Amino acid sequence: MLTVEVNPEIPQGEWRDYVTSHPEGTYCHLPQWQAVLRESFGHKPHYVFAKNEEGKLCGLLPLICVKGALTGSRLVSLPFAGACGLIADTPDATAALVNKAKSLCDELRCSYLEIRMMKPLPLEMDVNEYYLNHVIELSEPQMMWKRIDHRVRAAVNKSRKLGLVVKTDDSARGLEVFYDLNLRTKTRLGVPGHPLKFFKAIHKHMSGYYRLYLAEVDGRVVSGGIAICCNGVFSACYKASDSNYLRYNPNDAVTWQEIEDGGKEGYRWLDFGRTGSDAAGLALFKRHFAAEEKKLYYYYYPKMPKLVSSNRTGTKYRLLTGFWKRLPLPLLRVLGPMAFRQLD
Repeated sequence: MLTVEVNPEIPQGEWRDYVTSHPEGTYCHLPQWQAVLRESFGHKPHYVFAKNEEGKLCGLLPLICVKGALTGSRLVSLPFAGACGLIADTPDATAALVNKAKSLCDELRCSYLEIRMMKPLPLEMDVNEYYLNHVIELSEPQMMWKRIDHRVRAAVNKSRKLGLVVKTDDSARGLEVFYDLNLRTKTRLGVPGHPLKFFKAIHKHMSGYYRLYLAEVDGRVVSGGIAICCNGVFSACYKASDSNYLRYNPNDAVTWQEIEDGGKEGYRWLDFGRTGSDAAGLALFKRHFAAEEKKLYYYYYPKMPKLVSSNRTGTKYRLLTGFWKRLPLPLLRVLGPMAFRQLD
């Protein structure tokens, strides 16, 4: 006997304990992350919970209804996450969550449902395997140092000799500096940057899980990264850098610091996040850190839509990114948040 409900009243502690005790639970499944998304973008959550006959949680499928003038309405688990699909204790709970999500998609008149999984499911649904995930099995830092590519070791050593220093920063000012770096990085790539409101919400709601790394040269911040740590996984979520300082190898230095800290603190895995299957340069960067490549499985109902983001060599994607690259930064600070909330 299963009970499946959308947005029931679940005590925060019970919800949190279920996620952190489940082997596939991530920070994106936590109630705090729902608060981040609601506060940052105003999207309405439709989280589906399953309970067993004893009234205990036995499954969770977090869903957000994303509405946009350009993209229409869609039900996603979850936007702004590489993978945050369902977690469940039994096949019956899995089936019940998916069936409820399909009904909800029809009820809300969304154009499609998207469930982002890190492993395949026995579902009769269209599946897209465009994205890859890269993870590193962590161990003692000395062991990790030997495992990474010799070119990475040389890059990290060079950055130290040139005076680059990587620090953690919990200040509001540090977060604003990272936001500016991230905006410039995303503009170089031709895509909207994460809004400052989003980063501030992470800092506010993910206390105890979140940390910001900043790399400095002569007191100037030239690179940074945000990591969110939960359930044995050290997630290197966001990276940004000043292209004028790449000779200092700041991205290598920040990434190594995350690996070193994760190993010292006993985390089992470092999650590099998703990579497009055609992003050969980014995939190579991750493999140089001894990252293992795995497929991500994005399931769709009623059928898989034609997504611009899954065809980065297409004319439409190149036109959009080319247009975005030409916009001035002051205008991007205004337009970026409006465009970003409709994406991903």
